[in-house]
Amino acid sequence: MIKKTALFGLWLGILSLMACSNSSYIQKAKNIESWQQSRDQLASLQQWEIRGKISIRSASELYTADLFWQQNGADLKLRLAAPFSQAVTDFSGNDEDGYLVLTEQGEQVKVDSPETITEHAFGLSLPFSELKSWIKGVPDSGARVWRAHFNDDNRLQFFEQRGWEVKILKYKQVGEYTLPSKVFLSRLNENQSDKRVDIRLILNRWVL
Repeated sequence: MIKKTALFGLWLGILSLMACSNSSYIQKAKNIESWQQSRDQLASLQQWEIRGKISIRSASELYTADLFWQQNGADLKLRLAAPFSQAVTDFSGNDEDGYLVLTEQGEQVKVDSPETITEHAFGLSLPFSELKSWIKGVPDSGARVWRAHFNDDNRLQFFEQRGWEVKILKYKQVGEYTLPSKVFLSRLNENQSDKRVDIRLILNRWVL
């Protein structure tokens, strides 16, 4: 019969391994303490406005649009406007209350998540839950990080998480924050080129 103390020790060991699995990528930073401070600073950033451009390429389609993204805590407001007024996708809301989509006819439709909206609009689900972290240059805190690489300035340059490859090709200084200005995402699907999705984000303007 296993003693309670042994079970407790085993449980602590499992918790320790789980914690390490989410933070082991940090060991690859050139200056661990400096990166942890930067990560915590960026993770605490909960209000921003971004203007830029997005392109989404799948095996069968290419979609490009001007991007407006406003985040205020849990509340998201996003607009994607295709060139030459071909189409505008507007939605806003939060995970708790749901999201409202404004149709081209001026009607509002309620859905559960931004992923549902992009699935309907583009035929694929974009990872908005994780993108709220990735777009700031940090991984999502709730999942394992793979194959992380840092640049010479001790900023994340590449990592894999939740089935996506994230490349941060350029940063810019915005007040006291160093934030991405060019982010490339690729959905990982080995030997399934028909399911490949590439997303390019050019973040021209951050307002904090």
